[in-house]
Amino acid sequence: MTEPLSPFLESRPEGLRAPAFDAWIDPASACPRAILTHAHADHAAAGHGEVWATPETIALYRRRNPDWSGVARPLGYGERVPGDGAELTLLSAGHVLGSAQVRIETDGGSLLYTGDFKLRTSRTSAPAVAAPASVLVTETTFGLPVFRFPGREALEGRLVSACREALAAGDTPVVLAYALGKAQEAAAVLTDAGIATVLHGAAWKLLPAFEAAGHAFPSSRPYDSGPVRDGEALLAPPSCSRTEMIRKRKRRRVIYLSGWAVREASRSELDADVLVPWSDHADFDDLLRHVESVAPQRVFTLHGFAADFARILGSRGVPAEPLPDREERLAIPDSDTSASA
Repeated sequence: MTEPLSPFLESRPEGLRAPAFDAWIDPASACPRAILTHAHADHAAAGHGEVWATPETIALYRRRNPDWSGVARPLGYGERVPGDGAELTLLSAGHVLGSAQVRIETDGGSLLYTGDFKLRTSRTSAPAVAAPASVLVTETTFGLPVFRFPGREALEGRLVSACREALAAGDTPVVLAYALGKAQEAAAVLTDAGIATVLHGAAWKLLPAFEAAGHAFPSSRPYDSGPVRDGEALLAPPSCSRTEMIRKRKRRRVIYLSGWAVREASRSELDADVLVPWSDHADFDDLLRHVESVAPQRVFTLHGFAADFARILGSRGVPAEPLPDREERLAIPDSDTSASA
């Protein structure tokens, strides 16, 4: 069978391989050399022999894998890396701190692999950029028209209002947010609003990497430093929604931050009182806008609604198809070890 991503990548059951660099992109299991787009666990498996990534992603990878003894090759945005007949560049993806898109260029054309990305700006990640490419491989986590998210200011306002209303009622605001990226973003927003935050250990242990990148959290503290006090908001991963950590707080208001919050079903699934559709991924309009900006001759989709989004692009005159064997069933993630929506 003809390799659809040739000569840039090889699509294998194990993942995507970049032969010109003898490396795998976001492989699902340990390999000799991995190019990581970001440090979420579903893209950054433990145990790689060598990791190529941005300095921020490497710092986060080390914090999430303290026993890792492999070789790190930090690559800044825009730095050009020569390979066997090709050149590799990392471009900002806007997903979380250090996230990157991978661009591979040869004499015959170029490919852009988005990894997870978003076009909306945020406080803790560099804005995404679009670079022209003849082939685009894009994530489609939210590749249906129902997934359209409000702007950043509106989302931040909804979070702050929900927390203030909870505090005014004598309840503890419990913010369900993934441990890498969204928790730190929410903590930064609440800090500016004068609301102190208590962070789950999985989010707290990553703060030094954010602080090294210039972000400050002066009114945040770890959960294990003492009980949540009046006036504080508790930030925890969605996987904690039914754990003792949250259930023991009789007066609580649970606020769920996720792109999946557009689904009313999220309320019962996570015992959430407030749903805020706040995502670190591109929404439907972002996906269309990125395709238009990259202006590829051919698009390949993966993750989430890959087949649906490919059909939508096709109806708009853009040749597109899901990558073979890479479509995934829709599932509601319970922590950022499985997803980061």
